[in-house]
Order: sequence, then structure tokens, then C-alpha cells
Amino acid sequence: MMLLHLVTAALCLGVSVSVSAPGPEKAFEIPPWNFTMFCTLQKQGAIEKHRSWQPREHRNSSSLHSSLSEHMRNANISCSKDQDGFGCCLWKEHWPVQLINEENSIRMDIRCWAHEDLTLFICTLNPQDWKMHTFAKYRMKHRDLLYFDQKESNVSTCVSNCLQQHVIKCTISSLDLNRKYLIWIELITGSGSLQSPMMLVTPINVVKVNPPINLRTEMTVEGIFNLSWSSPSSEPYLLQYEVKYSTGIPERVWKIKDVWQNSLMLHNLESDLSYLIAIRCKRRDGPGFWSDWSEPLHVNVQEITYYPSQVLTTIGSDVTVRCVFYNQTLTNYNVVWWLNMNEKIPEDHYSLINNHETSVTLFNVTSNGQSQFNILQCCLQNEERSICNFRYAEIVILDTKINISCETDGALERMICRWHSSLWKPEAASNYKLKYYIEEFWCDNLEIENNSVDIQDCRVLRNDFGQCHIKPINLTFGHIMWMEFQFRETTFKSAPICVIPMEVVKPLAPSNVEAEIILNGRYLNISWEKPFLPPYAHLFEIQYSEDGIKSNWKTLFSVNETFVITEVADPCVIYIARVRCMRFEGPGYKSEWSSLINTNVTDVQAPTMGPDCWRFIDNDPLTKKSIITLVWKPLTKREAMCTVKGFTLKYQSKENITWLEHVGDVTSYSFPLTDEIKSVSVIAFNSIGSSERNFKLILSKDSSKAEPVLESLHASVINSSCVLLSWRVLPLNCQPTSFVIEWKSLANKHAEDLKWTRASENTTSDCIHDHFYLSVEYQLTVYPIFSETEGQPYRIYMTINNEGEVTRANNTGMQNIILPLVFLSSVLLIGTFLISKQRIRSLVWRDVPNPNKCSWAQGINFKKSASGNTGETVGRKLVVCCNIDGTSLDLHKLEYQWDIPQYAF
Repeated sequence: MMLLHLVTAALCLGVSVSVSAPGPEKAFEIPPWNFTMFCTLQKQGAIEKHRSWQPREHRNSSSLHSSLSEHMRNANISCSKDQDGFGCCLWKEHWPVQLINEENSIRMDIRCWAHEDLTLFICTLNPQDWKMHTFAKYRMKHRDLLYFDQKESNVSTCVSNCLQQHVIKCTISSLDLNRKYLIWIELITGSGSLQSPMMLVTPINVVKVNPPINLRTEMTVEGIFNLSWSSPSSEPYLLQYEVKYSTGIPERVWKIKDVWQNSLMLHNLESDLSYLIAIRCKRRDGPGFWSDWSEPLHVNVQEITYYPSQVLTTIGSDVTVRCVFYNQTLTNYNVVWWLNMNEKIPEDHYSLINNHETSVTLFNVTSNGQSQFNILQCCLQNEERSICNFRYAEIVILDTKINISCETDGALERMICRWHSSLWKPEAASNYKLKYYIEEFWCDNLEIENNSVDIQDCRVLRNDFGQCHIKPINLTFGHIMWMEFQFRETTFKSAPICVIPMEVVKPLAPSNVEAEIILNGRYLNISWEKPFLPPYAHLFEIQYSEDGIKSNWKTLFSVNETFVITEVADPCVIYIARVRCMRFEGPGYKSEWSSLINTNVTDVQAPTMGPDCWRFIDNDPLTKKSIITLVWKPLTKREAMCTVKGFTLKYQSKENITWLEHVGDVTSYSFPLTDEIKSVSVIAFNSIGSSERNFKLILSKDSSKAEPVLESLHASVINSSCVLLSWRVLPLNCQPTSFVIEWKSLANKHAEDLKWTRASENTTSDCIHDHFYLSVEYQLTVYPIFSETEGQPYRIYMTINNEGEVTRANNTGMQNIILPLVFLSSVLLIGTFLISKQRIRSLVWRDVPNPNKCSWAQGINFKKSASGNTGETVGRKLVVCCNIDGTSLDLHKLEYQWDIPQYAF
């Protein structure tokens, strides 16, 4: 910004800022370090009085002028000026800060050098006022010194624009290192331009070379670390070096040494410390820049060092390992080698190399049990005791018998080879690859070294599993292949194998797989299209499963056919199927499974019968109308054959007039009961037809007035989800065709809580399944069903107490008639026992749930007591025992010695 003010001020005064440069004899020679350009603008009075181009004297300070003059006399300086008092000077060192006039002066730090690749000459300008470069542009001009005096028309001046970033960077390319060039810098603004003094440079004198490379250390026979390195490849002359190293403990203090060669002996390094080493270089004779410091080298000074520290070898090979002791003298008697810390290696395997180094050779190495590496330690022997350092050398045993498996893709275009690489440690190796060549005469000769063939590399795609693709391939020729990689300049190879691509084909999966049920649901037909390649007969493997259960596959096979038909048990389930193929005769792989395909459920025939149905009656005492809610059980797939599209109600009047009503795919339907409706049936239909066998339900407003059918009804608890109902049928001329059991909880008055089930005609007991709660009263009803009517229902009320026993109250039906009869029967039974002439030995109960608190009994077996004989069954009689006035009739008291006539019952 200050330089911009100077230029602007000069332009406002009508002063030209084109600066006339001095001749080459007064040019400033660019040094191999930083230098300074200082510019100042004199006042007009000072210009007229003083024509010299020294900075003007600072106001109120005579001592400052004397210091500045002395500084200029002692420094190598080059100046340029114009006739109006504006001038710039170049200094080999920085301008003293205290001599700068902030208002009328500007300072710019400059550094110029030949780049390390010897193709570029670079100058960086660092203005004191950082804002200045945003308002101006810079460019650097140069001319060969030999042509300086020639006319402008004959010799061109080369111009290079400068890049302006955090510093201003000017670059010139293609300079001859050994020629001299005149260089100057121009600053350009909207008001004019300002030119620096002439600068003279020979690029060879300001070269900044690359830092040294390949830093390495090695232990000498004397136990001293030898540091060596390589010179940069672009060096134009002999170099000198500067080495610095430090431990960083307790703080990094660098030791610096000047070196004229490419190596240095590092004496007096301390054990068990880590050193950081860096090197830089410059021209040995003449001026030049120091290079940057090299990449640091970390050196761990260990008490003992193994060479090599890790060995990769194969089973049966011989291995030699050296160890070097730092600051320790060795003899043939104070060294011992141990294998895996428990096996002492015989002394005839040792070799003492020098006072600090020894070696051991292991012959015919093998793996260490399950482990694939061995630990080798070199220790000092003190009489009977071995002193071992915690460091060791690792011997990794490689099994070169690698299992390589290959498969040819179904398009016969490439062969994919895979192998497991866990034992090969690919992270420690380079050039990890599979190599192969093609043998035209099958696989007669398995040789890796074959100079007459073209050995090719197969690029590894994944190191974790190991896979590569070989393309192109010859289907009928042998491909000889092996694994190969390098580790520390050693090449390892596995045993070769031979693969013929045509024998390892993995076909493509069959396509367009279809499955359907045919022939009235008896058979499953699965069809597919076989792959176009390879062109040989295929064996197809077919799997199918019912209801999509993949764990229950059934397998079929087909040779070179594209369909298979198999008989199935259930046509109404969904079948899933898949197909894969392989070569029918000869080697090869199975293809992948095709995509899963499933059958569609279709109706095989009309439903075999309609659903079982029942009705719930809702009588309105006010209107005296009855609403019938008809409910029915869902059909099974076998009954529906295979689906149900909906249901139709078939009504029948007393005059045998019938009519139909379609109700859709529901399980209940309500309608008012009229005098015309005598019965109703539920008909199921699907896409093929309607059911012909259907349940006929006789409808009656009040079935309680029908003829009594049941003599008794009893409930007993099996568990919380099962109650056993038992009933007894009165002697009738016509037996019921079935029984319908209804039950509901009286704690909830909702109609949907009423449940039902049907029992067959030849049973007198049935289990009802529900969740029964304690202390909740349930209503249980049994309806006898005849072909053309309903019998009188029998109803009881049940409550389950905390002991899981059933208590009963307010039974209806025949209970009022049965109780007196039961009481009379009991009295007659006791009287019969009293007049008996036989002696009762024991009284045995059969099928009595609780004899001590008897509510009923199916029968009693009586056994007589004969002389010397065991009991013999002589009679059986059904006896009913029930509670009378809250007390129990305990029949165990009948075990008195009464005489009963034989076959009294």
C-alpha cells in the first residue's frame, strides 16, 4: 500500500515513474540467500539540494542519518533513480527497521534460486505492506548479459508474469545454468509502472538441490551404527552434507555434523533409545542454497538386533539368522540360541562372526504345531543361566501347497480362480499374483520353468480371499498355474496345478421356471428352459416344498428334459419350486439355483359340503319378534376344494318352498324369524360350483316346549382351558343325530360371547375349550338335534372355585324329577344291602371324580367273599349319588358286613 501511495504521489505531481536502470557494471548480483529492495520518495527541496540517491535524513535525528550512511557504505548495494527523486535500492541483507520512513518508503524481502530440478528460476517477493500486492501487478524481465548492449530490435527481452498469493512468485524457465542474466522486476498499476534496479545472476550459483534420499543404518562388526544415504539425482556438482540427530529425551536437542561423504559413523549412541536423523546438502565449492532437510529416519538402538527380524520360508528349507549385540563382546562360550523359548539349539549350528555378531542355521524347518511361525532368540550364557532379551526373530513357515480352485462361467468366456491366502501373509509381500501358461497337449507335464511358453500374470482382485479372472481361455487346453510372490528379494512359488476350462464349467441357472397344479389337483407340473451353453447334456435337480417351508424341500431329478410332473397330496396349498443343473456325465460344477417360483391356488372342484352352522335367538318380549343370528365354521381347504368365494342361505318354508339369499364371504348373518321359515342351510361356493351336502338347521322360536331328551348334565374341570360335559339320554324311540353345546360367561352380556360346538350322536360327553376364569358363573346348555326338529335343551350354571372344583346351582330341565328318584334309589340300595345273605368284602368305585364329596357315579362293582377265594365280580349297577339338602351321602360307610343275595343287582 505504501508503494502504491508512492507511485500515486509521483503520478499526481506529473512525475514519470519509468525508472532508468544503471548499466550491467553496476547491477546487483543476486546472492544465495534473502535480500531486500528498499524504495523511497524525496521531497522536492531535498531533490534539488541532494542529487545522491541515499535515503533522506530522518527528521529530528542526526544520528539516524550517520547510521544509515555507514550501513550503505558497508553493504553491497545497487540503486536506480529517476529525475524527480524516486529511487529503489537492492541490499544483500535486510534493511534495518529503524531506518524506514513509514510515510515515504517501502521494503520488500526477496529470495531467488534455481529450482532443484534445474529447469526453473524462481523469485519470491514478500512486501512489507501485505495489502499492496492486491492493487498492483508484477512481472519479471530478463536478458542474456552477452546481448545487453545490442539494440532492442535485435535482442528481445523475456517477460514473465508473477503469481500473487500469500507471497508474489515470479518464475523463469529454460535458463542455462552457467550463463549470466540481467533480471529486473516491474510493478504495474493503473497510473504507471515502477522498475527495480538491475540484478545479475548466474543460475549455477543459486541452485537449491533436492535433499538426500535412501537414509539407512547398519551395524558394523565393531558394534557401531553406520549411517549412509544417496545423493539427489539432479545434483549439478559435488555436494557437502549436514547431519543432525536427536533422541528427543528430555527435549529435542539436535547434534549437527558436517560431512563430505555419503556416510557417517554414529558413535556413542545409547541403548534402548529412539533417534531421529535428518540430512541436508549444498554445493561443496562455491555459492548455493542448502537443500531442505530429508525425510527423518527413526533409528531404534537396541541391545540386540536380528538380521533379518522376520524370515519367510517354506517347510523343509534351511534358515540362517544373525544377531548383533550392541556394546557387548561375544565369544564361543557365552552365546546360546533358543527355539520357541523351550528348545535349545545344538551348538554346532552356531557361528561366531565377530566380537559383536553371531549366527545360527536351522535345517529342514517345520511348523510349530498349530502355529505357522517359530520364535528364535539369541541369549547370553552365564554359567548355567541364560539371559535373554525380550526381542526375537520370527520365522514364518509357508505351506506352498495352496488349494487353487477354478470355474468357467456359463458363457464359456472366462475362468475364475480362487484360493485362500491366510497363510501367505500378503500384507508382508509384494507382487502377489497367480501365474499361468497354456499347454496345448493337455496336462502331461507340470513344470513351472518352461522357457518355450508365454507365462502370463493374473491380476488379483481381492487379497482377503484371493481371486482372479483368466480371459481369454482355450476350453480344451490345459492351463498350468501356480501362486507366486516376493518377500525381501526372495520369490516363493506354490506347486503347479493343471486346469482344463471345459471340465470346470459352472453353467448358468435354468430360466423361465414355472409351476402349476394340473389334473384336478393331483399333480404338480414344474417346467423350465435349460441354458444355451455349455452344449452338452444336463442333469437337472428340482426342489419343491409345500406352503413355502424352505426347510422341507423334496428333491426330483430330470435328465436333459425341461419339465417334471409329480403327484402331490394337497392341491390347495402353495408350492414353491426351484431348479439348478450340472453336467450329466463328466466333471463340472452345479449351477446356482434359479429364482423361486410359486404356484397359484385354484379351485379343483366345488366344495364337498357346506359349513357346520348354528343359530343364536334374540327374542324381544315387547314386540314378540325373534332375530336369528346364523353363525358357521370356516371351511377347511380340503372341504372347500380349495377356496371359498362366498356363501348362500337356502331357506325352506313349512310348505317346502325354498328360496336363496347371497350373503357374501362372511361367517355370520342375522335375519328376522317368521312363521314361513322352517329351516335354513348354508351353501358354500367357489369358482367351480356350490356345495351339495349342507347342514339343515331347524328353526324354532321356543325349543323349551319340545320333548325332554336329556336326563342329566354334569360339568367337571380338566384345566383352566378345558371343561368336560357329560350327559345322559332318556330312553327314546328316536335317537338324536347330534348335540350342540352352547356356553357363555354371565359376567358379559354381549351376544358375541356366546360360543358353541357340535358333538356327534354316539357320544354322551365332550370337552369344550375356552379360557375359564375362577369365580365367574358360566351358562352351559346342550341341545339335542334331530333330523327334523330340536329336542328340549338341558341347561346348567357352573362356577369354578379356588380349588378348581365345580359348584352348581339352579339347574333346569329334568333336575326336579331326578332328585326324588335318586333319593328313593339310595334308600332302596341300603335296604337291599341289609337283607343280603352274602358278606361284602369290599366296595370299589369306578370313574368317580371325588368319592368323598360325591355328586354322581357311573357304577359300583361289588365283590363277594367266598371261602378261601379272592374277590370275584358278581354284579354291576348304575347308582346316582348327589347332594341332598347340602349334605353328602358317603357311600364308604357301606363297607359293613351285610348279606346281599348273589346277583342282587
